[in-house]
Amino acid sequence: MRGMVFMKINKKYRGVVFSCLAAVFISVPIAFFMVLMNYGFRAGFFIAFLKSSLVGTAISVPLANLFIPLAEKIVNRIVEEV
Repeated sequence: MRGMVFMKINKKYRGVVFSCLAAVFISVPIAFFMVLMNYGFRAGFFIAFLKSSLVGTAISVPLANLFIPLAEKIVNRIVEEV
């Protein structure tokens, strides 16, 4: 990655960026396998996969932004600091 320039985002948005990326990285592969299992590789697979990915991502991004911070708080309460 040498020589590449990346835009840096203010660290106060770290949680939102993390939640959004986690939602996309989880929902897109799930959409792929669900469409593969229910529809199979045939004509229209790619369009069905895109639609499923968009719907899955649209649902998972807000949910991830709500529940990842909640999960982090719960984990911090039940895991002992060393």
